[in-house]
Order: sequence, then structure tokens, then C-alpha cells
Amino acid sequence: MRILLSAAMLLAVIALGRAQTPLTLEEALQLAQQNNLQLQKQQQKQKIAELEVATKRGQRLPALDFSALASYTDEIAKLDLPLEKLGLPLPPNFTAPRVELGGHDRTDIALGVRQPIFTGAKLRTQVEVAKTMLAVEQSRLAVMQQQTAYQVYLLFYQAQSLKKERKIQEASLARLSVQLQQARSLFSAAQVMAYDTLQVYNQALQLRIQLDQNQRDQRLVALQMARLLNLPETRAIVELDLSEPAAFVTPLDHLKRSAVQHRPELSGVRLAQRSAQLSRKLAQANFLPDIGAEAKYHYGKPGLNQVTNQWMDYTTVGVSLQWNLWRGNQDRRRIEAAEVEQQRLTLEEREWLNAINYEVERSWENADFAVKQIHLAERLLAQQQERYRIVTTQQGEGVATTNDVIVAEADLTQAELQLQRARIQYYLSQSEILLATGTLQ
Repeated sequence: MRILLSAAMLLAVIALGRAQTPLTLEEALQLAQQNNLQLQKQQQKQKIAELEVATKRGQRLPALDFSALASYTDEIAKLDLPLEKLGLPLPPNFTAPRVELGGHDRTDIALGVRQPIFTGAKLRTQVEVAKTMLAVEQSRLAVMQQQTAYQVYLLFYQAQSLKKERKIQEASLARLSVQLQQARSLFSAAQVMAYDTLQVYNQALQLRIQLDQNQRDQRLVALQMARLLNLPETRAIVELDLSEPAAFVTPLDHLKRSAVQHRPELSGVRLAQRSAQLSRKLAQANFLPDIGAEAKYHYGKPGLNQVTNQWMDYTTVGVSLQWNLWRGNQDRRRIEAAEVEQQRLTLEEREWLNAINYEVERSWENADFAVKQIHLAERLLAQQQERYRIVTTQQGEGVATTNDVIVAEADLTQAELQLQRARIQYYLSQSEILLATGTLQ
């Protein structure tokens, strides 16, 4: 008993420690693939499609049937022997004898085997249709996995942006706190007006409001991440030190070729085209007859000899043919519908090709633009830092006013935020490129 309690406590401690560990991007992607409810539902659809393939394959195999029949009839068959028609001398008032066939009780036990011989390739085509639908479900699962991983990337980098913005806002608040102390000292010495002190205080109050909003947004992102990963409770998201992105040199043509090869939506449309072709073939097969063989072993009473009314075993073997000669052009309409569906899917394939090209070019342009914005934001930040240093020095010399310092500090904070947002946008653009090319994991 103590061992079980100790093991339970150990598992609880491990689970608690795991829940308190900050969530990394790799772990979030892994948990999304394992726990996401939408993915689990699609996996169940895929299993249903796998079972349908096995079912269709089973229709091509022999079928073994067992049947049993027990019945009672209140009247039985009776046979009058027509002796008077034989021309024999009969005594007067002669009554022809009557023979009863069988009895009131009838029992038949049968074990049979049925095997399709020729179906016009319908059974084989049905198996191919089921396999194609399985591949379609697998393609849909791949699409959903890509979309889910992209949502994880969005939430993760949104959390990174909020964390870094909070640090910048806290640093700005610290600078304003110093300015507020200086303004109050100068106001006590009657060197500045109350307006200067109020201006610094209002700026600091505005930052505190933004910090509260930032904290709220981080909680909402954690809630969205927990919902996406199907976690019982929220987990903190680890903060990364995002490295400086390198120059974006991936050729656009290479990305487009990769997208055509890997996008699961495009493969799904092509699989649907294959399904339409098989549906047309299946409709054409309905013009051909179905031939099947059947063999049964019977054991019943009465058997074939109803006069003796005894138990008997016997075997029946036969071949059946069914040929639907006319059904109001239903099969011909099915063929036309399959041809129209194939034409529609051809247009859908062209539409997907255009959409994929657009998505690749858009994500490539966004990433290239983000790199340029990062370089410009770095130059702007360096200039704003130098400007703030000059203004604070001039303030100490009595040349610059408090308003000049507040404006320089606000511009410095905005430059820091702009640089961080440009970096986050670059990583989001990289995720968009992976999603557009179908290589997001």
C-alpha cells in the first residue's frame, strides 16, 4: 500500500513539474499533433475509411452462410391416386387411395457458399474507390496538421512579441520613473512648472495601462494555446532569444516547385479526380451482367422424398445470372454526372494552383519585406538611442526641457517596439512560407 501511494505521489509530482515547465515550440507542436481534438476526429474518419477498404475487399471473397428453418402448417399436401384412369376393373363405390406428402412440421438446416464469378469489374472498382477515399482522408489529415501547426506558430510568436514588448515597456517605465523624480525635484526647486511633472506622470500612467493590457493578452494567448493543444490547464510559454535573421535568399521558383510537390490540398484534388474516374468506371460496369455461383448442403425433414417424411441430407449447386437491361437511363446519367464532376475538379485543380502561387509569392514578399524592415528599424533604434542620450545630457545642462526628454523617450520606446515587431513578423513570414509550400511540421 505504501509503495502504491509513493508511486502515485511521484507521478503527481512529475505531472505537476511538467505542467509548470514553460512550453517550448517543439513541445507545443508535438502536443498539437497528439491532443488536438480536430485532428483526433479526422484520424477517426481515416480509420473508418480503412475499414471500408477492408469491407470492399471482403466482398470479393467467398461468403459462407448458415440458415435454419422450422415451420408448421395446418394443412399438408395430399395426393389422390387416379386408378380409375388406368383402365383397371374396380369394384363399385370404389374410393381412390390418398397419399399424404410430408407432415405438418418442416425443418431445414443449410450451410452454403456463395462466390461472385463475374461482376463487370464492379467489385474491383469498388475496392479502388475505397482506397482512393482513404487517400483523400489522409490528405485531409495532412491539411489539418499543417493548419494546426501554423496556429501553434502564430500563438507562439504572438506570445514572444507580447513578452518582449512588456520588457520594452518596463524599461521605458523605469526611464520615466527617473524623469519623474527629477521633475519633482526641479518642481520643488521652482525650476519647472507643475505641467512638466504632470506630463511625465501621465506618460508613466499610460505605460502602466499598456502593461496591464499586455498581461491580459498573454493570459488570453495561453488560454488559446491550451485549447488548441487540448491541455487541462494553461502553461506558460517559454521566452526565446530570437536570433537576427539572415538575408532572405531562397529563390521564389524553388518555393513554387516545392509547393506543387508537397501541398496536401493539391494532392487531395487529384485524388478526388481519380475517384470521379472510378465512379464513371463503376457506372459503366452496371451495363454488364453479374454472375455468381452458390453451393448448399441441406439437412432437413422432410427431405426430397416427402412421402417417407424422414430426415435427409442433400446438396444443391447452381449458377445465377442477373442482367439489368433497362432502368430508365439511370446508369447513363451516373456516367454523365461523373464526367461533369471530373471537369469541375479539373477547374478546382487550376484554382488551387493559382492560389498556391499567390500564397507562396505573398509569403515570400512578406519575408523579404520583414528583413528590410529589420535593417531600417535597427538604424532607427540606434539613432533614437543617440538622440535620447543627447537630450538627457542637454537636460542636465539646462538646455533641453522636460517635454523634449519625454518626446525622445517615447520615440525611443516606439523604435524598440518597431524593431521587435519587425523581427516577429519575419518569423511569422517564415511560418507562412512553410505553410504555403506544404512543409510545415
